[in-house]
Amino acid sequence: VIHRDLKPRNLLVNANCDLKICDFGLARVSFSKEFQTCPMTEYVCTRWYRAPEVLCSWLDYTTAIDIWSIGCIFAEMLERKPLFPGHNTQHQLQSIINFLGKPKAEELGKIKNEKCRRFIESLPASSGKPLEEVFKDAKPSAIEFLVHTLRFDPEQRVPVTEALKLSYVSQLYCPEDEPTRGPLDTSDFEFERRKINIKALREELFLEVLHYYPDKHA
Repeated sequence: VIHRDLKPRNLLVNANCDLKICDFGLARVSFSKEFQTCPMTEYVCTRWYRAPEVLCSWLDYTTAIDIWSIGCIFAEMLERKPLFPGHNTQHQLQSIINFLGKPKAEELGKIKNEKCRRFIESLPASSGKPLEEVFKDAKPSAIEFLVHTLRFDPEQRVPVTEALKLSYVSQLYCPEDEPTRGPLDTSDFEFERRKINIKALREELFLEVLHYYPDKHA
């Protein structure tokens, strides 16, 4: 499951430090290419926590966009302020590139949106900022966590299962209490593969209303 809108406001913590994620309104399931659902939308996630590939209009992004958001949230916890408070999409990309450095040619080649690619290529060369200088009070393990989660290339970002093994969080990770669930059953999401017109959509909506208000059938 890709949450697609991870941000501090959607993380709930109680007095026991139990963490829960809320607001799955933008969430989507991610399956293999053999099981295609409707295309992913590009306008997701609050801008400050939006991954580079989403800013670059990718339509085949993965759970790596949530890893990016986690990195942004963690950085905000360390500095008590947003890491990339962009005013618009272009400014957001500029802020990320100024921080991480200009993407390499191999990374730029993965950007399918030509307009976005040309914009990034037009930006001045930048080697980024040393994380140790930006987060001066952070422990080496915290810097390591940021390095693995804030990668421009989504394929280079650490997956969740590996992130839990990083030294900053490994001592808090309890596999017995936080198991990794198996793959979702694709049959539960056949509705996402259907091509539906307005008339059929109205009928579906009507049937949904009747499910909760059967007395309205007359």
